[in-house]
Amino acid sequence: MSLLGVLGVQITALRVPPAVRNGSASVLLDCEYSLRPDETSSDSGLVVKWFFNKTPSPVYQWIPGKKPQELGVLRGRLNLEHRASRHPATMHRALYILNPTTDLAGEYKCAVSTFDDEDFMIKTMIVYAPEQKMDVVLSKTETEAVNVTCKAKGVYPEPKILLYKDPEQDNKKRQMDDVTYDSRQRNGAYDVAASTRLQDEELNTTATINCELTIPGTEYHRKKSIVYHPGLALAWT
Repeated sequence: MSLLGVLGVQITALRVPPAVRNGSASVLLDCEYSLRPDETSSDSGLVVKWFFNKTPSPVYQWIPGKKPQELGVLRGRLNLEHRASRHPATMHRALYILNPTTDLAGEYKCAVSTFDDEDFMIKTMIVYAPEQKMDVVLSKTETEAVNVTCKAKGVYPEPKILLYKDPEQDNKKRQMDDVTYDSRQRNGAYDVAASTRLQDEELNTTATINCELTIPGTEYHRKKSIVYHPGLALAWT
């Protein structure tokens, strides 16, 4: 913490992970700020508050010299013993969330104030849940065509699906033609599907059909593939 903030309270960094996996052991959200020397005294009125998703009431509050308070959706979900620093004016500025779940995805606002000054900063954190199940299914409805369907269940937030055949010579993934999509919410997660019909005449030989699932705002991706032999039985990979 810097004591050279001559203009008063100033948040210098808000460190919020952009994405964290559902059920991780913990996640740390830190709010670094600078103060004038006189604002570090016990009578400056210094208070640190965290807000979640624009709620008017804080989900965390700390006044130096007092125990930090967990409130609202964060009640019972924080490690209140965590210290972000050794300085008595900043030690409990951070949120140490235990086992973050998808209901804690959203906008986090850190607000730091004294009797004379205040500052705030906002960042968003995604808590994502990978699919519980993912399948690629081929089904014949006529002799020279096949229906291709990719399904994923229990994903959060809403994912994107890319259905494509093996990349061509330029190594680019091209979405298959006439793909239809379905997305439904169930128990706080998404069940999604992408499907199309592939004519045998479009294929010169055996084709590998790929389904790639990604979750926007994260680095998560999952791919499943299936091999289709025109005119022959289906083979899984």
